[in-house]
Amino acid sequence: MFVLVSAAAIVLFDTVLFDANQNLFFWLNQWGLDEPGTAFWANATLFGDTLIAFSLLGLFARKRPDIVWALLLAVLFATAWVHILKPLFEIPRPLATLGADMVNVIGVELRRNAFPSGHTTTAFTLAAVICLRGVHPALAVTALLLATLAGISRAVVGAHWPLDILAGALGGWIAAALGVALGARWVVPMGRLSQTVIGLILLACGLALLFWHDVQYPAVILQTGIAIVSILSVGGYLVCLYRR
Repeated sequence: MFVLVSAAAIVLFDTVLFDANQNLFFWLNQWGLDEPGTAFWANATLFGDTLIAFSLLGLFARKRPDIVWALLLAVLFATAWVHILKPLFEIPRPLATLGADMVNVIGVELRRNAFPSGHTTTAFTLAAVICLRGVHPALAVTALLLATLAGISRAVVGAHWPLDILAGALGGWIAAALGVALGARWVVPMGRLSQTVIGLILLACGLALLFWHDVQYPAVILQTGIAIVSILSVGGYLVCLYRR
């Protein structure tokens, strides 16, 4: 974990040092110009949506409550990372800096508070918690791949500079490490009442994702699929909880 955080910090420093931020943004932003690219990156960016992340967390409720608990704690640090730094720096997004003629936008048009990327922070917080809690290597690699795609997608859809994305990834790893460390000291509550509350929170996330949440990107099928799988998973967990 230390190696990954160090690597992210080094790349972040190099991006600033060599002023590659804008050129790298232009290169990434071209990836969504054609129709298949638009659809792919619109779906990839969903993995950084907070409600999507919580809904995916429902898949771990039954067999890995430690992952659920660690992420719930990590979210506190991730939220602080994003919502303290955004107003502190107030960096304009690519669309505001370069203009509509220079930026390919997929989905919602955003202009303010670029640094750091909230989507990337969310995606890497979830992925890092999964990795740090010790899972099958295939699951760890999948989580990291999806988080990486979510981060890259933020430049492809025209929402963030590469520097924002790198800062989001770094913040996600830090938040996850703190959440896992705190979770190890403050053990996950295993009582029926506490587990029911956590289960109901995750169930509410799945229902909100299915019926009310607007992800603001043309990726409704993926959103619906994740919501349904999450609802069924958490629902099964709650049923099993009261059959004990």
